[in-house]
Amino acid sequence: MGKKYRNRIRERKRIWVRIGGILTGAALLGGIAGCGIFDAGNREDGKSSGKSEGISLDVWVFFDENTPGTYYVDLWKELAEEKGYDIDLKTYSTEQIKDKLRISLTCKELPDIFAVWGGTYPDFLFDADACLAMQDYIEESGMKFKDSYVVPYEDGNNYIIPCLVEAYGVTYCNQDLMEQMDLEMPETWEDLLGLVEKVNAYNEENGTDYAAIELGDKDNWLGELLYTTMVNSIDPYAQDKLASGELSFEDDVFLEGADKLCTLRDMGAFPDDFLETGEVEAIENFIDNEAVLFPHQSTIVYYLMEKMGEDAFAMEQFPCCAEEYRPDHASYMVDINHTMTPGLCVSSDTEYPDEAAKLCLEFADQVNRRNVTEYGYLDMMENDGLEYPKDLPVPVEQLHTMVENAKKFTPLWYAVLEREDGDNWRNLTKRLFGSAVSPEEFTKEGKKYLNF
Repeated sequence: MGKKYRNRIRERKRIWVRIGGILTGAALLGGIAGCGIFDAGNREDGKSSGKSEGISLDVWVFFDENTPGTYYVDLWKELAEEKGYDIDLKTYSTEQIKDKLRISLTCKELPDIFAVWGGTYPDFLFDADACLAMQDYIEESGMKFKDSYVVPYEDGNNYIIPCLVEAYGVTYCNQDLMEQMDLEMPETWEDLLGLVEKVNAYNEENGTDYAAIELGDKDNWLGELLYTTMVNSIDPYAQDKLASGELSFEDDVFLEGADKLCTLRDMGAFPDDFLETGEVEAIENFIDNEAVLFPHQSTIVYYLMEKMGEDAFAMEQFPCCAEEYRPDHASYMVDINHTMTPGLCVSSDTEYPDEAAKLCLEFADQVNRRNVTEYGYLDMMENDGLEYPKDLPVPVEQLHTMVENAKKFTPLWYAVLEREDGDNWRNLTKRLFGSAVSPEEFTKEGKKYLNF
């Protein structure tokens, strides 16, 4: 593909990205019609009428352009029609909704229902008593979420109804380009360097500009994911040791990860403009066969299959980056949603707390059913009898095998950091990618933010 043509394609995508939303670290939010598990209850305080007439709810959610269809939008519409509610649904990018929630809290204009990332991000909402406690509603519903999805906040309350599937750090491998360039999925650090060299040589010989590794770090988080993944492949217990004080961030494993990341950068493993490429555009670049490998999250697998075909790519673990190859390196996974439990919150100022809470639970129930029975995502519930499809696509089978054989899940670092530390940490990783700091400066400064 010539540079002139590629630039024209990228300009078209940039226009599309500006118009559309940014891909969230979320996943399929599916919806199917079904029997309601709740009826609107009567309240003596007058907040809930017990009738659907006149009930109006404002709902804000993430807009995910990279899932096939708009199931989560459709489901809100279906539930509104079924219950006779007037639901005003607004969809935003991840960054947009974060900003809007902060502004709306200050102005005391939060919507009735809103989606949040979990982890430490929504703490400011909980600390301000802006969210309704959900544990009584969950218990009343009879829904049995797995314990990892309903870890209470520090005050003992559950404020989030989980409804987003698990997201794991994985590496997508373009099968056509691998065959075209006579490549194999790398397992070791030396294999990975060899792959980058072969891609560079192929480009030189054929006048192409394929990337060995697709990366778009304009939004900061894909670069952090790659660094976290590389460190995890060197020592999957490094974060635990850092949290316990056994290691400092200036110790060898963290410096080694930074050094090797810079090695990939200096070899030209990433696209030339990766620091100015958004996540959505990076995904489209991979779909357009512009890169061989793509470290990302597992939740875009169905979108990739829809656009590329089931056999066009494989789902693999990033190769081992340790000096000595560890045969079990693929058994240690980065869990992007680990301790995050993203989902839905209900404003404590809503006029209809019962209806809003129960609507969220019904939404979560139907989402989970579709995600499990149609797409083979992991079940959020205990003993609900849901079964995976008999013939899962090969990449989804590969994910199941990874998860089932995993020895340890390491949380994405941003997910367990305080918001300000997390933002500073992500900005620091981008500076490393951009050569604004050396690996030594990176580890020296990074220890200020990594307070697990």
